[in-house]
Amino acid sequence: MKKLCFPLFILGALLMACNSTPQVTNETALAEVSLTGNAVADVVGQASPEQRQAAPANEANPEAPLRSIPQTKKIIRSGNLAIESKDMTKSKVALDALCDKHGGYYEQETLTNNGNYSSYSLVVRIPANHLDQYLRAIEQGNDKLTERSLRSEDVSLHYFDTESRLKSKRSYLERYQQMVGQAKNVKDLLDIQEQIRQLQEEIDSQESLVRGLKDQVNYSTLSIQLFEYQANSPMGSKSFWIQLKQAVADGWSLIAEIFLTVISLWPILIVLGLVFAGWRRYRKSRNGK
Repeated sequence: MKKLCFPLFILGALLMACNSTPQVTNETALAEVSLTGNAVADVVGQASPEQRQAAPANEANPEAPLRSIPQTKKIIRSGNLAIESKDMTKSKVALDALCDKHGGYYEQETLTNNGNYSSYSLVVRIPANHLDQYLRAIEQGNDKLTERSLRSEDVSLHYFDTESRLKSKRSYLERYQQMVGQAKNVKDLLDIQEQIRQLQEEIDSQESLVRGLKDQVNYSTLSIQLFEYQANSPMGSKSFWIQLKQAVADGWSLIAEIFLTVISLWPILIVLGLVFAGWRRYRKSRNGK
């Protein structure tokens, strides 16, 4: 009898151990879910089963990228050009017309004139699908292209990842906005509103980033240096009569500057005149004695 009871005891212990294993596993899984839950999980738990079932599938991780967005290449193209001109005024007019023709615009325009050297520093934004035509027209122009460098940057991964995160956060924000009316007390309401505020800030920041990337992708950026040396001026522009005219103008400017300087010193001249007159009177009175 004792020999029979001992195996039965062992068999019963094994059965109890097998039955207790799923319970431990379930408790461990629940603990892991509790640790990885959102800060407002208690508010979500108060929602009805139907509402929890209707929540977005990616709500547990708003940072998870979505794969439903069709992905195409997003390339940012930019470059630098240096153009030596024989007549910078005409060249600038031609560049203006070329920019308008291809739907571009000047983001920055700076003129520098230092005697023997004049230049325009231009930052041009050209639609990306017109960039090659714009460059070809410049190369075929009358001016000399002394520098040409182009760069291409593939931002597809960054662009689509940001868009995916943005879409996820918008869904998450919509869910939080629906939960405002389900708050049981003021603390829950404040917690939800804080989450909404943080999500809205992140959404605004990422929307700005996406807009910036779209702008750089859709419009290529060219930095153009258009310059002219005095040696490239039309023949005879520095003839004797031109130089004489310039010398007369410089002399007149010098005279006018001296005159204006003297006029600006009139208080000092009056004081000096009074001192000189007093000194002469003093000498005359002294000589008379």
